[in-house]
Amino acid sequence: KMVEAVVSFAVERLGEALIDETLFLLNVRNQVEDLRDELRRMRCFLKDADAKQPGDERVRNWIKDIRNVAYDTEDVVDTFTLKIDVAPGIQNFIIRKALMVKNLKHLQRVGKEIQAIQSRLKVISDSRVTYGINELSDNEASSSKASQMAQQLLRNNYPHVEDDYVVGLEEHSETLLTELVKDDERRCVISIVGVGGIGKTTLAKKIYKHDIVMSRFDCRGWTSISQQLNLRDALLAIINKSMHPNDDELSIIKELSEGDLVEKLYNHLQDKRYFIVVDDLWSFEDWNMLSPAFPNGKVGSKVLLTTRNREVSSLVDPWSLHLEPKFLTDEESWELLCEKAFPKNIRDTNCYPAGLEKLGKKMVHKCGGLPLAICVLGGLLATKKSEIKEWEYVNKDITSSINKGKYGGVTGILALSYNDLPIHLKPCFLYLGVFPEDYAIPRKKLMQLWIAEGFIPHAKEDALITMEEVGKHEYLAELIQRCMIQVDKDVTPGQGKTCRIHDLMRDLCMSKAKEMNFLDVCDHHRIDDITSDSTSKRMRRYAIHLKEQTTRYGDFYFNNSACTLRSLLVNIPLGNPLVPFKYQNLKLLRVLDLENVTKFNTDITRKVSKLIHLRYLALGGDRDTAISSSIGNLRNLQTLKLVFFQGVLPETIAKLVQLRHLEISFGKLTKSFQIENFTNLHTLKRMKAGKWIRKGCLGKLWKLRNLSVRGISRMQTDVLIHEIVSKNNSALSSSSSSGDLYQNPIRVLSIRSDENLNNKLFDSLSCCNNLRQLQLNGGLDVLNLEKYPLNLSRLELYFSMLKKDPMETLQYLPNLTFLKMNAAYTGEEMVCSTKGFPRLQFLSMRAHKQLKKWTVEEGAMPHLKELHLSIIWELSMLPEGLRFITTLKELRIGFMPIIKGRVLKEVGKDWYKVQHIPSLIVTDSYFC
Repeated sequence: KMVEAVVSFAVERLGEALIDETLFLLNVRNQVEDLRDELRRMRCFLKDADAKQPGDERVRNWIKDIRNVAYDTEDVVDTFTLKIDVAPGIQNFIIRKALMVKNLKHLQRVGKEIQAIQSRLKVISDSRVTYGINELSDNEASSSKASQMAQQLLRNNYPHVEDDYVVGLEEHSETLLTELVKDDERRCVISIVGVGGIGKTTLAKKIYKHDIVMSRFDCRGWTSISQQLNLRDALLAIINKSMHPNDDELSIIKELSEGDLVEKLYNHLQDKRYFIVVDDLWSFEDWNMLSPAFPNGKVGSKVLLTTRNREVSSLVDPWSLHLEPKFLTDEESWELLCEKAFPKNIRDTNCYPAGLEKLGKKMVHKCGGLPLAICVLGGLLATKKSEIKEWEYVNKDITSSINKGKYGGVTGILALSYNDLPIHLKPCFLYLGVFPEDYAIPRKKLMQLWIAEGFIPHAKEDALITMEEVGKHEYLAELIQRCMIQVDKDVTPGQGKTCRIHDLMRDLCMSKAKEMNFLDVCDHHRIDDITSDSTSKRMRRYAIHLKEQTTRYGDFYFNNSACTLRSLLVNIPLGNPLVPFKYQNLKLLRVLDLENVTKFNTDITRKVSKLIHLRYLALGGDRDTAISSSIGNLRNLQTLKLVFFQGVLPETIAKLVQLRHLEISFGKLTKSFQIENFTNLHTLKRMKAGKWIRKGCLGKLWKLRNLSVRGISRMQTDVLIHEIVSKNNSALSSSSSSGDLYQNPIRVLSIRSDENLNNKLFDSLSCCNNLRQLQLNGGLDVLNLEKYPLNLSRLELYFSMLKKDPMETLQYLPNLTFLKMNAAYTGEEMVCSTKGFPRLQFLSMRAHKQLKKWTVEEGAMPHLKELHLSIIWELSMLPEGLRFITTLKELRIGFMPIIKGRVLKEVGKDWYKVQHIPSLIVTDSYFC
């Protein structure tokens, strides 16, 4: 199926090439059409070949030949585009023809290369009969369509299954909790030891989030190590979780050396009873580097580590508990499989379709009691119809996979989950390998990369749904449902969401990716691979992940054999200069990610601007970095991220009309810039306000979903809001005449101003029914909520300086789940009424310096999970009503001396109001 995907991409590229009028000059157009048609025919035979390849090396080689032909076809088309490069902006017919004639030699070369590919394809086609490879039959096609319908049914009937369901770990949980509440004088290191996929991390997460643990320890922290310890990242992860630094503090902390980070964490933990989880520790040497940051602390401090190596746990702390989860019994395995494979209504009745239970238990037995394999098998079965015939096919495939050499045993079941993926999901899964092990993968970035690679067809996009939404709600959702990707869940609603891949699944991913020449990864152990003439000739994607400890930053040498690369992602420690690339050998790149590279000069951006096939470009840079005007050459660019760039963008950026996402942290546009050119824009993020904000500026930006503007004046804000509303009213008018339902595309809006904002702003935005997130930075005289965006779920108010209690109006927003207020109120009293904030889960209030009395009535905020209070110095006591909010899991109090004394355990006057809250964090930080 993966080869099928590769062939499909090649066919698509040939279709795009046929649009180019240059092909008419010679007989090349006919050749391109013939090649496309032949590849389409070959694609029909791949399913049968895929079924035959496990037992026939000749068929495996046949499939490999098809893949190479498809890759070469794509290369020829892209190289042709690169060489011809007739400027689309030139309208004069004679000039365009002259340019075409000038490039006839390139066209002739293309013709010869296509002829050579056709000859190879004919040989491959002839050998098909010899190997007994047949075209997909009508019955098989019907079966395939039925499978797709079942997957659609899955998306409709199987809501997202929470990963909190645990089987076979209850006894271990009780044992760990008993050990953790002991008042040991020394710092104890408890170990969970076992093979990969046994449930070590699942058990550790369950304990980390347990109410007893949250209430017992003064602070908690978590870090994941993996096979290659990055000491700086590990320390920063623990500091971030245990110290809760604000953004300003964190930026200072990141500048510290490793030694200073160790000292800072040590000093913070020294006078506290702390609990730290060190997940996936591989060696005792790694522990020796990390352990100096862990003092004895107060009585009862604990460290919990997970490891696959029993020797590591014995060396780290031979006197503490070493817990070894056992493989699941057949009964436990069946219970877990049912949780993943069947919808809730069937599980609740415990009434399974006839015959499935016996067959299911037979299959799950082959998982050997390994929870990861069972979850993956359950995710696979969830995509099938609950019928004997469907499950028998899976059982047959399991037997075949287990008997294989390379992917035998339990690994064979994981491999089966990959083999069972639909054609469109295979490259999406393999692409996950570009990220480091145990990396929190940002979902938005992943969608942008998938789109840049062409994994999500443009045809799936329409007026109501974007390719990004298709990727998130269909592609990613199915990989999650199949248990091939894990979701990073955050207590705080609305936070940036990430996902990750289990290291065993990543091993499978990397093995398959290398086998297909799809992807290779270089870390500090393989630095010689890129500092010498050794890059794989046909590798399509390359990721480079180097640690700070690496000192051999030689030239990244990509020679002529690397000219087929489509993606290059570089992750080096912040502050290290970018080592030179041979960009002339990377001209077919579609993705270039240098987001973490902060030091490079303008010449780099000039060289990058020659990579005209780029769809995704992320550059770090700094205040001294300048962007070359030649960036306008990148007319295929869809995503442009300039992370630390602080200058003025060149006017030529207006040529990038295919841009979907433009994210500029500190830079600004020229005075003459016209945002109207970006008709495909979905995201305009952190843009500095300027003369580009004017009447009609958003008139053509029908696809704009996320708009964030800083440094905006009151007058500019009024113009911008008018543009958003006018666009909405115009669309409503046109849609009503056509009978179509129109939904305003704006989902996220952020306005940061140094001036007062219009008090009617909410009223104006009330027509934006799709507005989910709103951030306002600027003064407001009153909060007018007579009308409001109906589906608003996240609201942030900064420096609003309201004189009237905002809670009187905000508490009636029906869908609000996240509310953050920073210096938003100057009054002395605040009231949250009964039944107010019916869905609120997160509330943060900071710098309400005049607030003296806060009342929370019983029944207010019934779903609140997290409460942050900071710099409310005059507040005399916590509200009585907090004790009625039983859902509250965490309360953070920052730099509030009066309240700090009132919440002291057992003796504080407000202790009885908060004693039910599992996690109470009190700090002297200005932020919490």
